[in-house]
Amino acid sequence: MTVDYAEMKINYSTLEVNDMKKLVFYMFLLVILTWTLVGYSKNANANDEQYIHTGTYIMQESQEPVKPIVSLKDSNNFTFTYSALSSYIAIGSYEVYDGNLILKTDHDKYRYVFKIKDNALIFNAKQSSKIPSFANVPDGAIFK
Repeated sequence: MTVDYAEMKINYSTLEVNDMKKLVFYMFLLVILTWTLVGYSKNANANDEQYIHTGTYIMQESQEPVKPIVSLKDSNNFTFTYSALSSYIAIGSYEVYDGNLILKTDHDKYRYVFKIKDNALIFNAKQSSKIPSFANVPDGAIFK
């Protein structure tokens, strides 16, 4: 049996080049995976801040016998009853944008804005349509 040392040397150098290519490839994959995970975790945190559960939110500080209520449904529809003295019930669709819950009535006649914070809604009177004076829903009212 004869051994050709020149051929063995070529095999070793080829092996070293292949190992180097694999190392560079795996390092590239690791960098891409890290960027993906970091980007996903930042987006997940942003989405958590803007998520709101469907259900009924009642104004906590109200002294009225029938408290103002915001009801959110799965189909992005809502009802907003702000006073028992009013025959009007705001009905329409809602969206979450930039940490706010935005209620828009059918035909975009009225709009009500709430800040989402800790599974509660905080009424923003400045960005909302005017509520009648007999309905006591002040700016900053908390609905839970």
